[in-house]
Order: sequence, then C-alpha cells, then structure tokens
Amino acid sequence: MSVLAIDTATRRRLVVVRAGRRGELLAARTGGTAALPWLDRAMAELGVSGLDAVVVVTGPGSYTGLRAGMAAGLGLAHALGIPLHGVSSLEVTARAAPDGESETVALVEAGRGGAYAGRFARRGGGLEMLGEARRVSLATVAVGDPPPISLDSLELPGIRLGDPVAALAASVPSALGRPPLELAGLSATYLD
Repeated sequence: MSVLAIDTATRRRLVVVRAGRRGELLAARTGGTAALPWLDRAMAELGVSGLDAVVVVTGPGSYTGLRAGMAAGLGLAHALGIPLHGVSSLEVTARAAPDGESETVALVEAGRGGAYAGRFARRGGGLEMLGEARRVSLATVAVGDPPPISLDSLELPGIRLGDPVAALAASVPSALGRPPLELAGLSATYLD
C-alpha cells in the first residue's frame, strides 16, 4: 500500500511524502512557499498511480497553507476514488521527538512571534494529546522538561529541530487508523 501525505501547515515549509502503510518513507519532496504550483509539481514527481489513500495535515497552521494542502489532497482523493485522512500538525511535530521520550511539547510556527503548542504523551505505541492546543507567544515558551520540539526553525535556544519528512511519514499509520474525512465540507483548525 502506498499513501501520499501532504503538510502545508506553515508559511515556510511544504512537505509531500509517499509512504507505506506502516510509515516507511518511499520518496519525498520539500519546498518553501507558493503552495499550489509547488504541490502540483511535487505530486507529479512522486507519482499518484497506485495510491491507496491520501493524508493531509489539518492544522493548526497557516490559513492559506492549510487550505492549499487540503484542496490538493481532496482533489486527488476525489479523482482517484480513494480515502482522505487527516492528522494534526502538532501530532506530526510530536512524532519527531526521540523514541525514548515519554512526553514532549510540540511547537508549530504561527507567525507574528507566536507558535501553536501541544503537549503529548506516548502511550501504547501511540501519541495522546494532553490538554488542548493553544497559541503561545515565542517569548513565553519555557524550555524545560520535556524539551520542546519543532519542525520549524523558531530560533529559540533549547528547542530541538525535528525532521519534517520523517515526522510526516511516521504520522501515516496514525492517520490511517482514524476514519476517513468526509470529502465534502472539510474544515481545518485555525487557532487565534
């Protein structure tokens, strides 16, 4: 089984991976801005034949970026007649934490000196979000235990930088374990 996963949640990072059902990375493309033209090229380069599902990052994140990624994923799922699954940008980020950590704080760049934050615990081979996602000022982010992780260069001391390609591929099994998204009336998460 092959899955195409799309992450356009931030303004500066676009990631598309082709992964196996268990999250094994088969191929990837990364880019900067200009989501729709870049997404079209990335999907063409990775190929869409033989896909069994599409996974899209549903936020929190950039309004424009999320809409572009979700539109591309929705169009592809409709065209190929395959299911569309969603995963949060905070969960993708949390999957970049080292395997030995039982808890982590995931940070996703939110612009204007802010970040989206979520605390996660590893339980039974999966991730569980502890509490709610929130928007925080980067100036108030405390580096402690557990140490925060981000896929975005937030330029704060003590915040670890994870691999966005590996994290997105590793999120595929979790996304596929959830019911598919409805192909009509999709909505993303935007935090203020």
